[in-house]
Amino acid sequence: MGRIFDVRKTTVKQDLIMKKRIEYILTGILVMLVLPCAMMLLLDGRMSEIYRSIKNETDYITVKTNSGALEMELEEYVIGVTAAQIPAGYDLEAVKAQMVAARTNLYRQIEADGKVESGAYLTMTELERMGSAEKFLRAQRETRGQVLEWEGRPILASFHACSAGNTRDAKEVLRTEEYPYLVSKVCPSDTGAADAETTLQIDSSWADMQITERDSTGYVLQISLDGKTMSGEEFRNLLGLPSANFEVSTTGGETWLTVHGIGHGLGMSQYTAQQMALTGKDYKEILAYFYPGTDLIKY
Repeated sequence: MGRIFDVRKTTVKQDLIMKKRIEYILTGILVMLVLPCAMMLLLDGRMSEIYRSIKNETDYITVKTNSGALEMELEEYVIGVTAAQIPAGYDLEAVKAQMVAARTNLYRQIEADGKVESGAYLTMTELERMGSAEKFLRAQRETRGQVLEWEGRPILASFHACSAGNTRDAKEVLRTEEYPYLVSKVCPSDTGAADAETTLQIDSSWADMQITERDSTGYVLQISLDGKTMSGEEFRNLLGLPSANFEVSTTGGETWLTVHGIGHGLGMSQYTAQQMALTGKDYKEILAYFYPGTDLIKY
């Protein structure tokens, strides 16, 4: 059953919207492409840069924070990153699938740029306090070094919390053929997830908004208001919506949005990964479903 919020936009003038348009578009792209791979170390101050090195055939990373540099094994780092990306209560096989995705994204960024962007990280102390340390340690041991590749390179292992019933196709979302493994996959159980549907009241100035383009799974690609256009992800970021899959309705002079799913909808749905794990699927089967045609290899 979805949640109902009263979220009233105070004053969003159209000139401000257009002034910020490019900024929000870039933010939407950043959220879609970088956030699943993003990492931040909260051990000793704010992380600024992460670099990879190899010692005795083992990958290490040097994390630069505002309090100095800290070196740690890359596999240790992957544990904390994964723990910040997926609910600790999820089944081990779903956690293992997420760990492979996190590791893949880490290697993809390091190989491309030599470093990664900041993001979320949980320390072992935090995991022990949560009672989840052993699960994540086991997931790391059983997937150590494993990454997904396409044509010899780490893939963009995009993921999100919960789709709107189907994941999205990268060709429609990103307007490129570069990610042939990111195709739409059916996730029927996602529609029954907690908070899979959210109802929000918004300012009546949006009442005349027109949804001018959707992708094949229902996510909004473009809206129009007063002759001006905005992308669905831009609108989502502007109002802080759970996803860009929504409908607009007006009742008694009030304007409402019904939003489906949580996240951008591209790649692996963590909720469906969990349901697959609960029905006996292992992490390799989960990854093969969401990233078809990729190779699971060990670095």
